[in-house]
Order: sequence, then C-alpha cells, then structure tokens
Amino acid sequence: MKGLSNRSIVWKICMISFACLTIPTLLFSFYLYRKQADESYSRIVQEQLRVTEQAARSVDAALASIRQLQLDLAYSDPLYIYLSRLHRVGLTYNRYPIWTEQLLGKAITSIKYSLRSHNLGIQAANIYVPATLDVEGNYFLEADRLSELAFFQDFRDSNVFQALYFLDEEQTDAFRSVCGYASGSAGPEVIITLCRIDSTTPGDCIGYLLFECSPQKVFSVLSGHPDSREKDYYVWFRSSQTGYGAFPSADWDAFPGQPGTASCLEADRLYYTACTMEHFDITVVNTNPLPQAAYVLPAFRLSLALAMFALLQFILLTLFIRRTFHHLHQDLNLMDAIIAHGFQERIPEIRTDEIGMIAHHYNLLLDKISSLISENIRRETAQVQSQLMALQYQINPHFVYNTLNIFSGYAAQNGQNALADSIASFGQLLRYTIKTDGLYASMETELHNAVSLINVYNIRYFGRLHLSTDVPETLRQFRIIKFLFQPLLENAILHGLLPNTSLHIRIHMRQIEHHIEISISDDGDGMTPQRLLEVEACMRDPAKAAPSPSAKGTFIGLKNICQRLKLFYGEQAELVIRSEEHQGTTVTIHIPVSSHPPKTDAAIPDPET
Repeated sequence: MKGLSNRSIVWKICMISFACLTIPTLLFSFYLYRKQADESYSRIVQEQLRVTEQAARSVDAALASIRQLQLDLAYSDPLYIYLSRLHRVGLTYNRYPIWTEQLLGKAITSIKYSLRSHNLGIQAANIYVPATLDVEGNYFLEADRLSELAFFQDFRDSNVFQALYFLDEEQTDAFRSVCGYASGSAGPEVIITLCRIDSTTPGDCIGYLLFECSPQKVFSVLSGHPDSREKDYYVWFRSSQTGYGAFPSADWDAFPGQPGTASCLEADRLYYTACTMEHFDITVVNTNPLPQAAYVLPAFRLSLALAMFALLQFILLTLFIRRTFHHLHQDLNLMDAIIAHGFQERIPEIRTDEIGMIAHHYNLLLDKISSLISENIRRETAQVQSQLMALQYQINPHFVYNTLNIFSGYAAQNGQNALADSIASFGQLLRYTIKTDGLYASMETELHNAVSLINVYNIRYFGRLHLSTDVPETLRQFRIIKFLFQPLLENAILHGLLPNTSLHIRIHMRQIEHHIEISISDDGDGMTPQRLLEVEACMRDPAKAAPSPSAKGTFIGLKNICQRLKLFYGEQAELVIRSEEHQGTTVTIHIPVSSHPPKTDAAIPDPET
C-alpha cells in the first residue's frame, strides 16, 4: 500500500477496476453469450408468435362482431318486413302512404338503434334494394348505384351470403362518387362488409345491407388507440391483394397461412411473424423484425456466481476508495470551518498526491482572499464615509442659499411686518439642517420639517401653498434618511407653481408587503415629455446625465436623493417620477422594510469640530 500511496487516485481506481471487474465480466459475458444465444432467440420468436396470434384473433373477433351485427340487422323483423313488402307489392308513398311511413319508420329506428348500441368502427350503413324508390335516402338507396363497382360485381357473381372488401384510396373515391352521399369515414381507405338479404323464395334477393367501416377504428385493437395507424402491424387482404399500413415487399404465396396459427414470413432478408385469421382471408403481420441474435441473463447458477463475485469486487473497491478519499473529506470539512471563521486557518499539507496539491493551492487561495478582503474593507470604508459626509452636507448650503433669497425678496416687497415669523420658521429649518444627531430621522420629524418649509415659502407666495399628509400612526416612527422631502418639496414649488395660482402638495405613506411606499404629488404645471426624459436620464446615471441648455435647474436635489437612496438602502430602493404637462407631478419612493435603522445611530461629527 505504501507504493500505491504516491500514485494518482485515477490510476488506482482504473487499475483495480480493470483487474477485478472488467476482465472477469468480459469472460463471463462471452461464456453466457455462447451458452444462451440459441435459447434466447427461440424464446423471443415464440413470444412474438404468440403476440401476433393474439393480435390476429382480436381483429378476427372484431370483424366477426361486425358480420354478426350485420346479419342480425339484415333479418331483423322491421327491416325484413319492409323489404319484403317493397319487393312483393311495390310499397311506395303514392300507393300506400300510411303503410309505407309506418314500416319505413320502424326499419329506420331498428337501424339507428343497432348502430348506436355497438361501437365497432361502423361509420355508415345503407340498404341497396333492387326495386325503384320514390326518394332515396334515410339509409335506403337503389342497388343500381353499385352495379359498376368491381367489388359489388364480384360479390354478386360469387353467390356468397356475406363478404368483406378493403378499398384503397382510388377504389374508395370511386365508391363514394357513385353512392352520391357524404361518407361517414374520415380516412382515405374503407372496409366494406356486404350481406345479401333473400326473400322466402330461394334465389330471390330483396336487398343488400352494406356497412362502411373505418380501418383506423376496426384495427385499433392492434395498438389500443383508435386514431393511430397501427405502426407495429400490417394487415394483408389476400382476396384483393392489397394491404393496410406500411410493410416491405414479401412473397405472400410462400407464406403457409395456416388459419389461427402464426408463423415466420421472410421480407427483404428479414424475418417477421404473421398470422392468418380463422374466419377471414386476412393476414396480420407484426412489422417488428425478429432479431438475428439475442443476449439474455445467464442461468441461475452462473448468475449467482457472477453476482457474488461482483459484490465482492464492489466491497473491496468501496473500501479502497473510502480509505483513499478519507483525507479528502477531512480537508473539505476543514475548508468549511475556515470559511466560517473568516479565512484565518490553513489546511495541513502532509500528502504529495492530488489531495495534497489541492490543499496547497487552497492555502494559496486563502492567502490571496484574506489580502484582498482586508484591502477592499479599507478602501470601501473610506469611500463610503467620504460619500456619506459629502452627500449629507451638500444640501445645507444649497438650502440656506434658497432661503436667504426668499427672505430677501419678501423684505423688498413687503417691508418688516412679518420678519419675526419668517426668522422663527427659518430658525427651525436651520437647526434641523445643521443638527448632527445622526443620518436618520423619524417620519414624523421629517413631516414637521416639511411643514416648516411650506410655511417659509408661503411668506413669499402669499399663502398659495397647501400641504396635506396621509401617514398612518403605525408608520410615523419609521426612520428614514434625513432631508428626503426637502428637495422634492422645493422642486414642486419652484417648478410647479404657476403665477396667480395655488399649489396643493400631498405626502402619502403606506406599507406594501416588504416595502414602504412614500409618494409626494402636486397639481402644478408638470413636465413636458422631453423634460421628463432628461430627469429620468439623470436618475439612471447622475454622473453622465446633463440637462439641456434650455432646461431649468441642474437636478442637484434629485441627484442627491438618488445617490443617497442607493448608498443607504442598496439596489432595492427605487425612485419613480410620473408627470404630465399642466396636470402635475408625482414622485414615488420605495424603501425596503428590512432596512429600517435603529432608533439611535452614530452621529456624523461636525466638520468644524
């Protein structure tokens, strides 16, 4: 075993498998083939002969049932009485209307009941009478229609009582054309069964009962499906020398054709099993050729010896593989532990085969991963902190600038009457803006800030701004990032408020499954489609998007909000804008509930401290 320890695992498994499994199995297989080939082939032939005989008997029984039904219907009392009266006294509506109607009605009822109560593949049934009819139809036609057809001439000249004919596509078209009615058979081929109805006078024929049968349904017993074309069987009609299905050319004259007994038939150098029916001159052929050779399981004694030998080989091979791969399983478990503990440990390198090489390369990979993780953590921490600081305070000078402009315009227009109220509202906003108590605020605090903002702007716009909120009590303590509403409210006022009009702004908040939906809508001027496209482009890529020269604003507020949403909430956060020109604008924000921050978070230090 020491000499094998340095060999590759693949070499070990291949050599043991070849020496203990492949060579003995080949020897036993060759012996069993020589021993069982003839017996196996004979057994397969006998089985297929039996199956073919059963198929032929099934078709024979189906056709016999059709023939018996035809015979019972032909000499049923209603039909026989009507045909006898029609033949003897010339029963017509003109001469005997009441009598004719009664007898004909009973005959038709008998035919319909017989066809309805039997599911034998009969598509149509008609009685052809030698007499002249007032009106053809209702199952009764004149026999002169069939006089030019070859199969009817053969039946009439043969002087037999019943006969069966298979019509190919050409003969079927000729039959349907002379009958003058739409055939019930859906296929291009048809099986015709004819029965002569004789009167009490010997040799005196009073009519012919013809059944039109669908080959697909009559031969459905061969496949078990009425719509299939019996791919495994071929039906040969000796009388008409035609066949139904697909089969290579065969010497039918050389086939013994013993009724009810299956035998072998040669076609295109292959052997098939075929059986001729007992009551019909029809041969059913199994289209699956017989195999020229067969391989079977060995005899019980040899099978038992082979099974015991294979089991012993399997046990030995399993023990060897388990011992070989035991160290690999230990290394895999150690790999899981290393991953769980932050890539701190290493796999011992004590082997020189493939398992040892895996351990060595895995340790190299762990060293590289640890180095990359440490470097990435330092880089990401510095980047995120700088971005958060910059984005958090970016809005403060922008807001102070806008507020001072508002106060300046108000003072110039109205004097000093409401200056105290303006300074008070502005003071609240300024304290909230420069407050360094963290990155998050409750929804209720943000709403108070929004109300203060509207109050400040109402000084300039003379109370034309109206703010309404719809926030459930259960969501008022939900904590969101600060200054989320302020840029959106400023955009609604600066871009939506028209001269000499009022502006209604509504803040709505609700929870939808695992997300919080916040919408800020107004009934202002709205945006043109081109303007909306510019805004959406800015939201998708704030770094590349730039407004057109004619556009108002630079999207600073929207860029700020979009960047902060992605930084604080990840890709699950979403901001959507819907706007129609002169109809208003709605900004909808989706925040995942799982990102709800704690009630207290670490405050960002004041840059001036």
